[in-house]
Amino acid sequence: MLMASCPGDWLLRRASRSRPPVVILAAACALLASSCGLSDPYYESSSSRAAPGRTATIAAGERDGPATSLPTRVGAGAAQATPAAALSRYARLYVNWSWQTVAAVERRLAAVSVGQAHLEALAGAAQPEPMLGRYAVKNQGEVVAIARGEGAERGKWAVITDEQTSGDGPYEGLPATSHVIWATVRRDGPRWVVSGWYPGR
Repeated sequence: MLMASCPGDWLLRRASRSRPPVVILAAACALLASSCGLSDPYYESSSSRAAPGRTATIAAGERDGPATSLPTRVGAGAAQATPAAALSRYARLYVNWSWQTVAAVERRLAAVSVGQAHLEALAGAAQPEPMLGRYAVKNQGEVVAIARGEGAERGKWAVITDEQTSGDGPYEGLPATSHVIWATVRRDGPRWVVSGWYPGR
């Protein structure tokens, strides 16, 4: 969620781009239906958000599965029965936090994910964005829709959320916004776990 997956830098980028929820939902549905051949958002976003020194590991995890040092399975009870259930739980955690709870939320995200998603959540827990505490920032949201990608986006999932960010200073009075997050899932035995989480830029 930050620069390497905490909400701070991510939030600063998102807070400045308010769009009506209907526009976001329509655009996401059009993208899924049309398979318009846009460049892969995974490769575009990973190098710009990855922490220094971690870019190669994350990029390799996105292309070939998690790096050898990362867990490939989650603990008992962490995986879900369906891809949508795994994505929904991850998304609900991801959009609901405050400056006081963000590190704990990142650790929970790491506990229910593998690969790139796990790595970025761990990095976020280890180094929360100082801006969040300075302005007492909090975020609340809900999952609006989860859709399987088709055509050029096959193997990916679009997760659409409605969110409200609040706080002091630059975070005061922000309008509610909708966001599209691309994600991937992986089997964990007969169940499913989030393996990649790529917020829109």
